[in-house]
Amino acid sequence: MSFDELLRARRLTHHEPNASEIEALLKRVQRDVHHARVSSDSEDWRFIAAYSAALALATIVVAASGFRARGAGHHVTIMAALPAALGDEATEMARYLNECRDLRNALLYDEPGPVTPEQVARLIAEAERLRECVLAWLEEHHPDLLPE
Repeated sequence: MSFDELLRARRLTHHEPNASEIEALLKRVQRDVHHARVSSDSEDWRFIAAYSAALALATIVVAASGFRARGAGHHVTIMAALPAALGDEATEMARYLNECRDLRNALLYDEPGPVTPEQVARLIAEAERLRECVLAWLEEHHPDLLPE
């Protein structure tokens, strides 16, 4: 969905981003990816940590674009907005992250389930790939928001 469509649907609101906000989110990404890699944690918690990193990265893109998700379902909104900023090539990533959101919700709110090491490894790899895309995108479009 475009930013205009999400604004009209009242799923986004305008937001003035700042470098300290982006820096805090990038630190969260680093922390969450670290926790996702800790093999002594359960696969469930590792998956949740990797998802949290990916969500923070998508939040960076939305915030840097001048928006903030509002209301219930903000994870869905963030993922829907990702291609609006990064382009159509991010559509598949957003779809995959939305599937991960469903699994994360089931793990947190329904019952712990069998998350495989392969699922965790893939989500970590996708979060790291997204981090590279987000940093390159920030460098090109919003270098003033990058931490020094």
